[in-house]
Amino acid sequence: MGLGYSKPSTAFSAVHSRREVGHTSPPNKARGRDEVAILPGVESLLKRKTFSKDEIASAFGKQMIPTEGNRLLHLVQAQRLAGTIDEETPAPPGQKQRALAWLRKHYPVDEERAIINRLEREEQTALRPPRKLGDSVYGDPVIDQIKRRNLARQAQKDAERAKAEAEAKSDLPVSTSKAVAEREERLSLNKAWVERYKKKAEETGLNSVPQMSFIRRVGPATLMTIAVVSLCIMFAQNYLPPPRAARILPNISMAAATVGALIGINATVWLAWRYPPFWGLMNRFFMLVPAYPYSSSMVANLFSHQMLYHLASNMAVLWFIGTKLHEDIGRGPFLALYLACGVTASHVLLLYTVLRKNWSLTSLGCSGALSAVLATWLCINSERGIRIWPLPPAATEAVQPLFLLALFIAVDIMGLRRGLRLSKYMPANDNRIDHVSHLAGYGCGIVAAQFLKPEARNRQQKESGKRASELEKGNNKVVGPSQE
Repeated sequence: MGLGYSKPSTAFSAVHSRREVGHTSPPNKARGRDEVAILPGVESLLKRKTFSKDEIASAFGKQMIPTEGNRLLHLVQAQRLAGTIDEETPAPPGQKQRALAWLRKHYPVDEERAIINRLEREEQTALRPPRKLGDSVYGDPVIDQIKRRNLARQAQKDAERAKAEAEAKSDLPVSTSKAVAEREERLSLNKAWVERYKKKAEETGLNSVPQMSFIRRVGPATLMTIAVVSLCIMFAQNYLPPPRAARILPNISMAAATVGALIGINATVWLAWRYPPFWGLMNRFFMLVPAYPYSSSMVANLFSHQMLYHLASNMAVLWFIGTKLHEDIGRGPFLALYLACGVTASHVLLLYTVLRKNWSLTSLGCSGALSAVLATWLCINSERGIRIWPLPPAATEAVQPLFLLALFIAVDIMGLRRGLRLSKYMPANDNRIDHVSHLAGYGCGIVAAQFLKPEARNRQQKESGKRASELEKGNNKVVGPSQE
């Protein structure tokens, strides 16, 4: 299950390129009209490249990514010094207020003076005629000369490109030229169409996180979790597998058919994320958003993946481990385990996030359910060796299943404490792993294995007896003619 954070598109360096930031002045000198009153210690903020992880945690909470926290703190501080604190800041709801409160406490600035300076600068700029290139009392600046050369070179390249495109179009037949023009018009319309649905999907109608009590925020999701788990238990106890003649694909094993159907559902939802008109629906019901949760998203987010690598990795685990567990416990218990443990893991994540008030977090994916499937399979087979494809049997049969489970749990605990990342080359907002749901899934799987282990042993004994009987019949057929 992946975690997401809002991804701001404005870099801190862009603030410096657009805004004139107030300059610091020594305390023993009188401030000029365009200087901002900055208390001692604030100037060091602008020289620092990064804040420590503890400082980021004290400002935003432990779930804030350090790089995003540093970017937001420097961005807000630059707005304070430039007198533009009233302007919109690309940040998740409530995060700018946290950054502003923390900076005001540790790095005080005369924000009123900065705003007055900004207004005076804007008034002077509006009254001052625009300066032309080279219009300087010191002559033609070198930077303006370079700028003119670059602009002229770029204009020449653009003209040559436009001329080449015009010649290429003129050489085409009339029908082909018309087709190219229609394709370009269609592409521009498609881009506008996508942007319209993107903007509509991002509109929540809320300017900030809704203020509601803890019970009101998590209550509906809790009732949904209880209902789903109860129905799953009843389903597992009363499910009867269909006869072979009644199955749609009788020549495919039940394990492959069941897991294949789950993979198909996940792939269909992934395709829905590619269709812009569905984005509003997907954001509302197929993603867990603790800031304004929908109870139905507790179930729907288990089948939701936005990234192809996220879908592929989860479906690979579901196929190789899920089919094995299905053969051990049967279709009814397997589907009940998958859905009940997945919803429970999502509910644990919701409680964890709401208690920490980390409203910028969103989550989707079936990793919580897969963790439960993996833990159950390892616990059921704890007394015998396991085989891991594609490794040879001799390399894996000696591996203790409970040791592997303990290793997986330890990795997620370290990731939860230190923010484990898949790769340094992946974007910061795409490589966050939902360790909370993983750990909740492992816990659910361990508990479920205690109830499913007797059924798994009975099925394994029946399967072993069936294979022994078939082997004995085969030996009798081979031995019979030789005795005659």
